[in-house]
Amino acid sequence: MAYSLRRAAEKVKIIAKMNRWTRSQTAGKGRDFDFSGRCFLLELPTELLLAIISHLSVIPEACLALTCKRLYSISGAILGAKALHFNRDFAPLFHHYRNGHNFVTPRWQFINLLEDGRWRACSKCLKLHLRNSFPPRELRRKSDERACNLGNSAGIVDLCPCKKLTFQDKTDLVQLLKTRQRSVDALTLQFGSGIQQQRFCWHSCKEYYGSTQLEIAIYPELDQDDLLRIHTEYHMTTGTGQLGREEHITPRFGCAHRSVDLWLSSVCQTTICRLYDSHCASCKRISVCNTCNASLRCPRKQPCRIDEVMDKATYHFWTERCLGGTSSVPDQAWASQRIHPAENLFDATNCSEMCPWTIREHPPLEEAPTLGMNILEPAMQDQSLNQLYSSINMI
Repeated sequence: MAYSLRRAAEKVKIIAKMNRWTRSQTAGKGRDFDFSGRCFLLELPTELLLAIISHLSVIPEACLALTCKRLYSISGAILGAKALHFNRDFAPLFHHYRNGHNFVTPRWQFINLLEDGRWRACSKCLKLHLRNSFPPRELRRKSDERACNLGNSAGIVDLCPCKKLTFQDKTDLVQLLKTRQRSVDALTLQFGSGIQQQRFCWHSCKEYYGSTQLEIAIYPELDQDDLLRIHTEYHMTTGTGQLGREEHITPRFGCAHRSVDLWLSSVCQTTICRLYDSHCASCKRISVCNTCNASLRCPRKQPCRIDEVMDKATYHFWTERCLGGTSSVPDQAWASQRIHPAENLFDATNCSEMCPWTIREHPPLEEAPTLGMNILEPAMQDQSLNQLYSSINMI
């Protein structure tokens, strides 16, 4: 009993001694520790900091760059790394119907690390939103399942390798177009109707897929019904005879449900439909996406230019897409254009007509072609044959 009391008294003395030592350290009286708020890392010269940072991978360096102004000035450029941005081709080849690949990217991992009491990640927009942008029940979910106040209509529209639009981005684009229109109206009012309004090229870029080069220009506009329409022009240069070949397809999308080159090759099936400069009923059906009503148009269902020396063919065509109205609430037209989140009802086994890698076959002629309508007249629409025919007539 005496031994137990003696051990308890020793414990009390030790605890009291530790409490006095802790208070002395907090008051700055300790000799072995410094609680003055100094950061010894920042006291190192820049050369040493660069040497230390060089051993970090992308995500740790990006996190370090956001800790203070000095480290941001040293490593801030890492925030522009490709790994921390959306992939230029948003849906990988043959993965258009999957959502999971977006949750294993370095960008999404970085976004999860940036979550705090004020910001939360949205699995639909793949971005950080303010905490009040989520319903209370969503804040209790994991980031991979959390959705903002836009609910099932939230998501991302893929316009080109550089431009991925969330609904907030779409709203900002609408405001830009309205501001531009007000400026044009003011100039017209001041200088008269002689002011010619040019098409507004919002963005242009160029991308390479092996031997295929794709030049893209985006022209957004608000129509008379106050709907946001996206006119995207393409110049595709590829090897002669490669259009639509499986080994040469690209992951570039014309809409959320159609691959650009396979969609174009479906429209340009001139071996079956020889109306080079016009479209039959089947052509019109093929040129419109039956899911989102986007359309692909080409002025001529043949290459606009052929380089025989380089063995290259260049196609000029464009797509028309409607991203819905200008309301602050997303509508069905917007929702149908999203490439993320993908429809959960479709996968590799049942996507069929939804699959962007399917060529829409032009039905063959039901009857034998006639000499005039189906052979001679379409052939005369070919510029080279037309020139040959004119030269023969001049002989």
